[in-house]
Amino acid sequence: MNFGVSRFNYVPAIVAGTATVAAIMISQPVMAKTAKEVAQIAVPTTVQINNILSPGDSGSGVIIAKKGKNYTVLTAYHVVKNPNTEFMIRTSKGKEHKVTDVKGFRNNESGPDLAIAMFESDEEYSVAPISNSDEATIGSGVYISGYPLPAGGGTEREYQFTNGQVTNIRSSNDQGYTMRYDAVTRRGMSGGPVFDVSARVIGIHGQGDTVGTVRNEAGERQEELKTGFNSAIPINTFVGMMSQVGMDKSAFKIDNKPPANVDAEEVKPGEAQGWFADFGKDIVKDVIQRGIRRILPF
Repeated sequence: MNFGVSRFNYVPAIVAGTATVAAIMISQPVMAKTAKEVAQIAVPTTVQINNILSPGDSGSGVIIAKKGKNYTVLTAYHVVKNPNTEFMIRTSKGKEHKVTDVKGFRNNESGPDLAIAMFESDEEYSVAPISNSDEATIGSGVYISGYPLPAGGGTEREYQFTNGQVTNIRSSNDQGYTMRYDAVTRRGMSGGPVFDVSARVIGIHGQGDTVGTVRNEAGERQEELKTGFNSAIPINTFVGMMSQVGMDKSAFKIDNKPPANVDAEEVKPGEAQGWFADFGKDIVKDVIQRGIRRILPF
């Protein structure tokens, strides 16, 4: 019986229809996550990068790739530019790993202020997904993740996770800092990731506007007085230059679906530290459970 459709044309029609539906689905924005859900991605992937000889020049970074026991951390070049010192990566698990290699994108005062730092570990660490930073426009909600330097002469760096909003996208900048946003940041968070509301890395934080300095409460050193306006290098800048450090897109978790068009949720003071502690307990439970599964026969 002929229904007016050749069996040889029918399958392509189905395939074409499926492709159309897929294209429509792909263009749909990713659902926004709560601030705590974004932090669940940010905490295990954000690391400290500690300068052994000059602790005051330490910064932050984000794990973006893994191959075997080798991890790649993306950060700001000014955090790791000193070739005459050693750098240690400290993760959210409290483990320290020596940086084995640094590759920068900024040479002779030109190029973006970006670098990758490598470390080796038998530990299992999460990798942060990256996304199309061109989707970030004025008004887009963002979260900034990092480890500020301790105030008052302390040595322990406490995790910080703050919300903000994109205020401007510059057309160009000699160091690549074209994404502008308002958020609470502190010295030591340079090199840390900027996440969109769907928990994908869209930038690397590295600059904060200041209006002078003020002596900290302990009276031991001058602290920069920040305005709240900051700058990041969009992740697309890194993606466009990754071949210079021998990397390609297959090494990364990439999700280029548009983000939801919503504000970032407010992160109240002290809230991030509580989440950090909670996630740490979950990690310990997971390690114990995996150990038990390896030992027991069921």
